[in-house]
Amino acid sequence: MPRNGEINNSFGVYKNLCCGTEIIIPAGVIFPDCATHIHLITEWKNIHSSRIPHVSELAEGKKTEPAA
Repeated sequence: MPRNGEINNSFGVYKNLCCGTEIIIPAGVIFPDCATHIHLITEWKNIHSSRIPHVSELAEGKKTEPAA
């Protein structure tokens, strides 16, 4: 399980085990400390089991009309 200070390998929604705070952490970003328990070990659990596509992977040309 990833801890604060480690680099995230995959984009996801993560929940810290100490307080239950949920945040989105992109790939390549360092896992943060818990805002309540600064300078203690914080473990983060990925709570979104399916892969979320990157914007560059979405189909191009699918534009919707803005709501009136």
